Amino acid sequence: MTYFGAITFLWLSLLAYWIYSARGNKPTVYQISPVWRTLSVIGIVAEVILIRAYPRFFRHHLYFPTPPLRAAGIIICAAGVAFAIWARHSLGTNWSGTPTIKEGHELAEKGPYRLVRHPIYAGILLAMIGTGIGSAQTKHLFIIGLAAAIMWTKLRIEESLMLRQFPQSYPDYMRRTKALIPYVI
Repeated sequence: MTYFGAITFLWLSLLAYWIYSARGNKPTVYQISPVWRTLSVIGIVAEVILIRAYPRFFRHHLYFPTPPLRAAGIIICAAGVAFAIWARHSLGTNWSGTPTIKEGHELAEKGPYRLVRHPIYAGILLAMIGTGIGSAQTKHLFIIGLAAAIMWTKLRIEESLMLRQFPQSYPDYMRRTKALIPYVI
């Protein structure tokens, strides 16, 4: 299998699990305004337009992607996908694609949530970094940068909801657990 075949398989596996696991989620009690999502979509569309308009710049290789670097990229991408799937599985029926409070919402502190407060984002960003390492193309720096900005914004929104929903337990959870990278951020 080629590098691009392996990376495509990993990302499609994540997508398939997301679609499969979205069934049976708890009903939503409260949802934040979707304005942030509209702005995110505008940013993503603008980035796609730029990448397509300037292919020579965005497909430029930052370094030569050797077989060991491609293998490392696949391994890192696979680790990120696995971590995101583990987090999604651990979250169970509390999951939502938008910041929400669910009926009977529970604070997730098990599985990967013991390591970081937002392991789905951490896993997806790690998978993106792995993809970028193996491809070595300039565009991945921009894709990762925009994804990190969008996820950080969404993370802050979700944290405000969790503080509102769990005013006693969430501040303590925040003190003992980093947001994205264990012991760092």
